[in-house]
Amino acid sequence: MSSIKNAKEEAQKLIKEYNKLQAESRTADTVEESTRKAANAEKLVSQISTLQSAITKLHGEKQTTTVSESEKDIEEISDNLDERLNNLENAQQKARSQIEQLSKAKAQITRFLKDATEKSITQLSQKEIAHDKKLQKELSAQIQKKEAEHDALKQEIENIRQESQKETEIVTLQRDAARAVMEEQKQLEIAQAITSFRGGRKGLWIGISIGALLSVLVGGVFLYPLLTNIEITDIIPKNEPLPIIDTSALNEDEPAEIISRLAEKPTVTSLGEYTDKLKNGGKGPVMVHLPDGTFQMGSRNTLPYHNERPQHNVTLQNFSISKYEVTFEEYDRFAKKTRRSLPNDNGWGRKKRPVINVNWNDATAYAKWLTEQTSFQYRLPTEREWEYAAKAGTDTLFWWGFRIGTNNANCAACGSAWKGKKTAPVGSFPANDFGIYDSIGNVIEWTLNCYHTSYRDSPARGNNWEGGNCALRTVRSSSYRSAKGKVRTTIRLKFRPTLRLDTLGFRVVRVND
Repeated sequence: MSSIKNAKEEAQKLIKEYNKLQAESRTADTVEESTRKAANAEKLVSQISTLQSAITKLHGEKQTTTVSESEKDIEEISDNLDERLNNLENAQQKARSQIEQLSKAKAQITRFLKDATEKSITQLSQKEIAHDKKLQKELSAQIQKKEAEHDALKQEIENIRQESQKETEIVTLQRDAARAVMEEQKQLEIAQAITSFRGGRKGLWIGISIGALLSVLVGGVFLYPLLTNIEITDIIPKNEPLPIIDTSALNEDEPAEIISRLAEKPTVTSLGEYTDKLKNGGKGPVMVHLPDGTFQMGSRNTLPYHNERPQHNVTLQNFSISKYEVTFEEYDRFAKKTRRSLPNDNGWGRKKRPVINVNWNDATAYAKWLTEQTSFQYRLPTEREWEYAAKAGTDTLFWWGFRIGTNNANCAACGSAWKGKKTAPVGSFPANDFGIYDSIGNVIEWTLNCYHTSYRDSPARGNNWEGGNCALRTVRSSSYRSAKGKVRTTIRLKFRPTLRLDTLGFRVVRVND
């Protein structure tokens, strides 16, 4: 009987301690949470205001520190949110521990009451049995409350993870806007310097010669391009990112052969297109069969995109990739057949628009379903496959050349009817030379790969590079909201696989036999 008595005392002690902790934490959590949220909100507003002010100043003067400061802001927001997540995960673990303790106490009381009934222990008065039953109910109620608290903490953790990505994206957009203004100002200055040496083809070569002579005098600073490369270094402070110059720096009366060579690109073609039939009716996505090939992956080492370097040759075997980003029409068929919830379309329309608000797991499940329905192996594209398909034999910022132009894609700086507002129906803009649409703009796209911080030690052959940080998945391309500095075929991002955004979709690959 002494062990039973100890069990009951321990149970009563746990309930008192639990109630005390609940009373204390209720006040403390409310004050702390409200203070923290107010501070974070104020901080975010301050950061965005600072960046907006910096953007305005950039129109009148150079603000080379604005971008680096915004990078620190992004890191600081990420650190703060990580700290909040850690605190919540610790609270969740503590709640689970308390649930286990309460459950253990309840089991002991339940076992005792069962023994008392089966063995007809006469020493136990009805009053004591009633008391123990009441204690059992209290324990059940406390466990239920604690389970609800545990579930609430899980939901809050997921909400904060979503908030983390969205807050970071907001500040990133502000930073990109600042960078775009800086780059445009530098392009204008360097373009003016180039045109000051003009005078037809002869004037251009004189300008390059003078630039080369000056480079010796200032200690290795050199003037570019040499016809096939448009990256130009000015006399710029050390460690400052090199500006990107496009062919708009050349006037229309430049020698035709120079402009022709700048725009020159190899001719590539696909091996054809097809669609696979689905077992339950209908057809899968339109697939483009791409040939074996070798291409230069990543950005030139002179550009300031460190996670896109070093540029390196990659050799791939042939594969097929979807001609368009997967649409709502295609994804909804899968979701209805598998009884999954339909993703939100933000009121923009479904059918031929790219599916959005799907996470990495959703996209992977769709590819697996296609495999089951067609008996061919479908999956998400690897980074290498994605970039090979997107570049289509080119090595310029955009698959169509060096200038972003107008109506070549759907992005904030691309001049389309949907720019910065919403997605466009797939195929609304020209396809690249492989016949693939929207490899720039519209939505950013999930890939198969875990995230590598750079291309260092990347193998030269093979369609996939294994390894990386699988807590993050690599995302490629740009979206309808991307600023000019974020629109290129080499751009890489990283997201948690549980993230859903209205700028994020995917396309699929079929592995060929």
